Amino acid sequence: MDDRTRLAHIDGLRGLAVLLMVLVHAAATWEPNLTGTWLILGAVVSAAGGLAAPLFVALLGWGMARKPLPFKKRLWRAGFLFLSQFAVNLSAPHLFTPWTPGVLSLMGILILLDPLWRSLIIRERAGSRHFFLAFIAVCGLTLFFASRQGPSQWLPRVSTESPMVLAEHLLLTGLYPLFPWVVFAWFGYTVASFEEASIRHHWFGRTALLGLSVSILVLVQSIHAGRPWALPTGDASLTFFPANAPFLVAAITGVSLLWWSAERFAWLQRVADLGRVSLTVYVLHFLPFAFFHAYDEAYRWNATFTGLMVVCYTTAWAIAGTGLYRRLSWFTLEAWMRRFEPS
Repeated sequence: MDDRTRLAHIDGLRGLAVLLMVLVHAAATWEPNLTGTWLILGAVVSAAGGLAAPLFVALLGWGMARKPLPFKKRLWRAGFLFLSQFAVNLSAPHLFTPWTPGVLSLMGILILLDPLWRSLIIRERAGSRHFFLAFIAVCGLTLFFASRQGPSQWLPRVSTESPMVLAEHLLLTGLYPLFPWVVFAWFGYTVASFEEASIRHHWFGRTALLGLSVSILVLVQSIHAGRPWALPTGDASLTFFPANAPFLVAAITGVSLLWWSAERFAWLQRVADLGRVSLTVYVLHFLPFAFFHAYDEAYRWNATFTGLMVVCYTTAWAIAGTGLYRRLSWFTLEAWMRRFEPS
C-alpha cells in the first residue's frame, strides 16, 4: 500500500502487534523466575503477548479485503513469508526447528489460499452474521474434536520429522495452524466490510461485550473447579497451543477492544512508523536471541536483571524499528518484497 493511502491507526496496530511479539519472545527466551512485582509483569506479558499473533492475522485479513491480489502476487508474497519464517527458525534454534511453521507461514498460507477461505464466509460481502456463524462453528469444532489439534505441548508442535508432519502442522497441529487461526483473518475481512466508522465501533463494542461475558464465565468455572484459567500449553481452561475455544473468544475480544481504541484515539499512531516495517522488525528481533539465550544459560541471570532485559530489549526495537523506517525504508524486507513483486 502506498504511504499516501495508508491509515495511521492500522499501521499503529501493526506496530503494537510487533512490539507485543518482541516482548513475549524475549520473555520466552530468557524465562525470568518472576516473583513479587515482576509477577505482575509476567501476567501482563502473557495477556498482551497472546493478542499479538491474532492481531497480525486480523490485519492481514483486513488488508486482503481492501486490496485483493492476483495469483502471481499471492504466490510471490507467500513464498517470501515462508522464506522469512525459515530465517526466523534458524535465528532461534532454542525455540524452533528449521522447518517449524510459525505465524509467518500461517500468513503465507492465508495469502496463497485467499479465494478458498474467503469463500467459506463471504458470498456477496462480509457481515457480522456470517462472521459470528463461522466463529461459532469453529469454536464448536475445537471443542468436539480437540484431540485432532494435537497435544498441548511445545516440542510435538514444533518438531517436523517428515513432510507429512509438516503438512499437519501447517493445517491443524502446529503452533499457528490454518485451523482455527483462519477465524482472525475472517474477523479482519469483516471489519473491512463496514465502511462507516459508527457501524464498526458498534460491532466492536458488541463483540467485546459478548466475548467478555463468555470469558468471565470461563474464569468463574475455572476457579470453581480449581483448574488454571490460562496457560500457553498444558491442562487449563484457556490454552494458546492449541488455540482452544476460550482462547479464540478471549483473543477476538482483545483484538476488538484494541481496534476500537485505535480508531477512537490517536495514541497508537506513535508506533505507526514501526508498523510500516513490522515484518522486518519481526524477523530481525530473533537474530540476537541465540547468543543471549546461551549467555543467560551460562551465567543464570537473576529475575530482576532478566525482567529489565525483556523491557529494555522491547524498547530498543521500538526505537530501532522507527529509525529504520525513517532512514532506511528502502532497505527493509517490505521494500525488497515490493521491489521484486510480479506486476
